[in-house]
Amino acid sequence: MSDLRQAFSELRRRQVRREREEREAKAPLVEVFHSVQGEGRFVGVPMTFVRVATCPIRCLYCDTPDSYQAPPRARVQIGPRSQAEPNPVRASRAAELVRQAANASAAGSRARVSVTGGEPLSFPEFVHQFGRAVRDHGMRLHLETAALDPDALAVCVNQVDHLSADYKLPETLGEPPRQDLRLLPGADHGDRHLRCIEVALRRGASVDVKIVLTDKVQDVGFERALERLRPLRDKLLLVLQPVTPFGACKRPLPARDLERCVATAMRHEFDLRVVPQTHKTLNLP
Repeated sequence: MSDLRQAFSELRRRQVRREREEREAKAPLVEVFHSVQGEGRFVGVPMTFVRVATCPIRCLYCDTPDSYQAPPRARVQIGPRSQAEPNPVRASRAAELVRQAANASAAGSRARVSVTGGEPLSFPEFVHQFGRAVRDHGMRLHLETAALDPDALAVCVNQVDHLSADYKLPETLGEPPRQDLRLLPGADHGDRHLRCIEVALRRGASVDVKIVLTDKVQDVGFERALERLRPLRDKLLLVLQPVTPFGACKRPLPARDLERCVATAMRHEFDLRVVPQTHKTLNLP
């Protein structure tokens, strides 16, 4: 009788665990890895990255087209060992993979973790549950996003310690995969960006705003973006990123154009950094 009760209890525990896992938020991932590539003010800081698959927009400078659609399995790098994780991945499972990747690194388990993409705000409940889990491990959560969905950000922002928000200049956008998303080339999404930034600031997160500069960027559009950001300039760091040529963007940003943009931002009295992508130079993922 005792053995029967124990077997029944174990069966019940497994059922409860399965039901809990079925309710848990999931997201398709591209990869999990540890690197010092960083982002914005955190370039060169050891960090574990979770790259989420799927993206509703098409930036002309995008160098991660493999994130547009979810692969059957995500690549997970844990120290020297690589493994494949079936998609989609539960939030708690993703947090466990991050813990393992961080523990296998020199930085150890109290490193920072960045959720990037694709577009993580396509899965806000996953970001919320994942963030809660990794923060329980003593990590700080960074969210890298196109910052186009303030309502989605509001779902998960209480677990976000740092927001890296893009400010997309109209001339850097290509045709989206779905016209109903209204993220069309030439459109101005400044209002959405500002609302996302304000959501993060109200939460008390630190905020970087990144503007990618290509040779197609117009002075009038760049200055308009700075004017809209100016009321918040004392609460954020402005990151200007000269484009890394890839795909539709064939040319690097001319030095004179970068100098002109820096001068304009300084005239508007922003705290700014010029930070190109470093991981390709460092031969990092």
